[in-house]
Amino acid sequence: MKKNIYRFGMLCISIILIAVVFKVMHFAGAGILLVIGLGSMSLLFIPISYFLLLKSTEDKLLKLVFHAAFISFSLDFIGMLFKIMHWPGTGWLLIIGLPLPFILFLPAYINYHNKRKLKTDTDFFAILLFMIYLGVFTSLLAVNSDYLAIEAYAHSTNEISESNSFLIESTTQNLESPVSVSTNEMVKRLENIKKSLVMEAGGGNKEFVQLDGTINYRLISGKKNGNVIAVSNMDYIKFNQQFEEFAKMLKANMVDNNTQRLIDEINVYRLAKMEGQNPTIMELPLITVLNVLTDWQNKLLLINYTQKQSSI
Repeated sequence: MKKNIYRFGMLCISIILIAVVFKVMHFAGAGILLVIGLGSMSLLFIPISYFLLLKSTEDKLLKLVFHAAFISFSLDFIGMLFKIMHWPGTGWLLIIGLPLPFILFLPAYINYHNKRKLKTDTDFFAILLFMIYLGVFTSLLAVNSDYLAIEAYAHSTNEISESNSFLIESTTQNLESPVSVSTNEMVKRLENIKKSLVMEAGGGNKEFVQLDGTINYRLISGKKNGNVIAVSNMDYIKFNQQFEEFAKMLKANMVDNNTQRLIDEINVYRLAKMEGQNPTIMELPLITVLNVLTDWQNKLLLINYTQKQSSI
């Protein structure tokens, strides 16, 4: 039984290492592998090992060490999973989990080591080295290194939104043309998608959606939430269908190079890089998704403006 548990632990570690490589290289399936690896480690391997170790001894002090280890390392591994996957609640998990090995497990082990007067220090130093490694790793995960990047995305999203408002004002005439009608519908649909994503990211975000419909992107919460657009999002599905028809309509009218460039740039995030993968936009955190959707609105309005100018 113990051999099988050790083999299972090695399998979990192998999956985690492969998942990290996939994540760094942006290969498909990285998220699934991380969930399987870290999830199995924290929800299966650690609890099973914990119960087996409890059964293997009657020493109350040693059992106390096992209790402390189970609580500390389970929270750490779950916190790592949440951090890597950009799930909400990461901050609290890391704030609670990061100091636990040092304020819960280490004192319990030192107390056991001293009271039992163990002569060999090999295990003790090995545990200290492991805890130093774990502490450094989780500390790096806890560091908000992408704060400036998130602020930059939020700022640029606000800027693009403001420029879009001027473009909308300049293209309100000649709305009866098919291009203008389609553009207007898609821009509104994208705005609805953004609002729903912002509202889903946090209940307090309601106050940052203004009466005129504009969003204060710099103040909203949940900016780092990952994978916010689901494959089943009906508004996004309808937008894709409408955009496909829109692009065909433009190509039938022999679009210029600039319009074709704007269409291609929208497709960079709208379409999957490889067959069988999700569209690129579905792998991005919330603030990046909002930035991309706002950029799409901008490009659609520019296409409409270009078409309007060419028809004059």
